[in-house]
Amino acid sequence: MRLKDKVAVVTGGSSGIGRAISILFCQQGAKVAVFDIQPESRLADETPDVMTAIKNISGTADYYSVDVTNLSQVNSAVDTVLEKWGRIDILVNNAGIFIRNPITDVSDEEWDKVINTNLRGYFYMCRKVIPTMVNNHYGKIINMSSIHGLVGTGTAATYCASKGGITNFTRQLAVDYAKNGINVNDICPGTIITAQSKPFREQPELLKEYLARTMLPRLGNPEDVAYAALFLASNESDFITGHSLVVDGGWTAW
Repeated sequence: MRLKDKVAVVTGGSSGIGRAISILFCQQGAKVAVFDIQPESRLADETPDVMTAIKNISGTADYYSVDVTNLSQVNSAVDTVLEKWGRIDILVNNAGIFIRNPITDVSDEEWDKVINTNLRGYFYMCRKVIPTMVNNHYGKIINMSSIHGLVGTGTAATYCASKGGITNFTRQLAVDYAKNGINVNDICPGTIITAQSKPFREQPELLKEYLARTMLPRLGNPEDVAYAALFLASNESDFITGHSLVVDGGWTAW
């Protein structure tokens, strides 16, 4: 029970990496507020859905339909969590999208959508949650970046820009709030088997690239990233801040 009695918010928490984090945190004793853009009534991407999976392990969680690019929804949901549980100890900013296009084909609308979801949403969440962490002189913030916040990939300039922004945003928050007892780190996953990566994995040439670049003999699972998040959320990482934890099967090692 490495997170016993901690209160965590996980954005994008209903599927893929976010789902795995929400479930694992509940297994480890946390109370989890699952934020996702999907209404709870439409949770059907993975079986069992995240709330059923948490119920099956006798975990404690609430679901909030939240678009992280919508400031009023973010503020309202965070206020509700604070009213119910009194504090937020852990924030996992995980909500994100990946659109692949050459920069010459990227529309203004596409650029805004990716940057707003992948970067502005993290800004909104951090700005709202950090004051309660400062008051408690304790907090763990985990931002989901990507190996493509560190290295490039083909025809994904908007995604790479957003993830690179997250990585340096993380470093700056670590500098600003270390004195307040807040650890801020990010995770940089490689290719993880999720619904978001499925359209790319179904393209033979892209799949061949993913497998060739991943040194370990498999692609990642959401649980691989969830265990990294658990470490950064736990007291075991108390002397780590401003760090990018790469979970990529060796992609960036060569």
